Amino acid sequence: FRENNCSATDQARRAKAAGAEGAILVAPSQTIDVLWLNGSAAGPLGVFIVGTPKSLGDRVARWADTPGQREALRVSLAVYAPAGLYDPSQLLLVCLATGLIVAGAFFSTADLRLGSPIAPKADEVVEMDNRVPFMFCAAGSCALVTLYFLMRYLIYVIIFVFCLGGTSTLTELMYKCLRYSFPRLQRRVCALPLIGAVEVAALIAFPVALAVSVSWFALRNTSRGWLCQDIIGAAFLCFLQRTLRLPSMKLAAFLLGLMFCFDIFWVFVSPLIFERSVMVVVATGGGTGETVPMLLRLPAIGDALGRDRMLGFGDIALPGLLVSFLRRHDVLSGRQLKRGYFAPSVFGYFVAMFVTLFALYVMQIGQPALLYLVPGTLGTTLVLAWRRGELHDLWEGRPSALPAGALPAVAMCNYCPGGHQLKPAVAEAGACDGCRRAVVAGEQVMDCRACNWYLCAQCRPLDQASPPAGLDMQDLERSLVTS
Repeated sequence: FRENNCSATDQARRAKAAGAEGAILVAPSQTIDVLWLNGSAAGPLGVFIVGTPKSLGDRVARWADTPGQREALRVSLAVYAPAGLYDPSQLLLVCLATGLIVAGAFFSTADLRLGSPIAPKADEVVEMDNRVPFMFCAAGSCALVTLYFLMRYLIYVIIFVFCLGGTSTLTELMYKCLRYSFPRLQRRVCALPLIGAVEVAALIAFPVALAVSVSWFALRNTSRGWLCQDIIGAAFLCFLQRTLRLPSMKLAAFLLGLMFCFDIFWVFVSPLIFERSVMVVVATGGGTGETVPMLLRLPAIGDALGRDRMLGFGDIALPGLLVSFLRRHDVLSGRQLKRGYFAPSVFGYFVAMFVTLFALYVMQIGQPALLYLVPGTLGTTLVLAWRRGELHDLWEGRPSALPAGALPAVAMCNYCPGGHQLKPAVAEAGACDGCRRAVVAGEQVMDCRACNWYLCAQCRPLDQASPPAGLDMQDLERSLVTS
């Protein structure tokens, strides 16, 4: 039998009804889905089941189709022994996911660091409201059901969108960093319809980003495709945290609580309706031989079947929204790392990931990671805030130490987000690009005319000395002091 949306139990029953002693289930690729076999078992079936990679399964099928001229086909069987609880690949995956949670929080608070090249503009930030959790849940459910039935057609649309989005995101990230670190790369080369002016930095960033996406497409079904996929995934996740913003713990609790139920339903309850776990089937490509790329991959270490270790983007993005909110709240409240909520929530995520791996090892079936990650992050934060007596401010999203909307002081900022040095100037009427307060015409500011970007005297005092010539951009970054 070929692996498809039918369960392994159904395949075994068909073999028994046909009078066979066992069934050979052929995987759509060189990877055997052990979790599918284990998750489908429902007591003794009276026949044995053997899983084979696609190449061996094809040889067995050709041998069976030529009964008149076939020679004996010898195969060896072995009982699969998992890598064990201390799986190096899983441990590295936990560290990678936790690192991306921290990186996402860094991206999400870029606007609180004056002069940051990755700081979003006001119109690039989407602050979530009460409708968003329902939209996430409804859209996610519709997408899962659609992909469950139409995966063989839509998988290639998903791959195309992943390549397109990966190229765009990587280009944007590298472009901003290049033009900030090397101001000479801001020289305009040409202008294109619908795009506008094209700078040298963009001409460097785009080919590199395109090469990463093309490399992933070519290598996606090989053992070497994981690196490019993880690079694209990391860029996606960091820019998602940069764009989406939770306004309060109240909405964070509502979102994570709803997605907690969503994850459990589509992993554990959906087999009662669809015969197989919809979440697991979609994540593993639904028998198409492809894998949905919206997940992190790391190659197996010490696994006889060579199965990549995988973690879905949602298991990083959703807890990451909470962690990013907590980091922002800590900065605006003037809290040090030890007194804040950011570090405990990251630690809670790290521990919850290990609990998820332990559950996967014990049960040997796919696990809804949010079942463990939500208590580890949200639960840890709520208990800690309650014990400190700060739950009310956190629940409403109000900074505890500084007035609502105020930004922490910045000791020195000498460059704009475009990498140009700020110079004393007389301001035109407008708003400070640091604290956003109104600036009257004629007020003294530190200004960048090329980018139409200036800081008031409160954000960047005029009597501070400019950095000495030859100071590199890393030193300048270290000179930016935040709370």
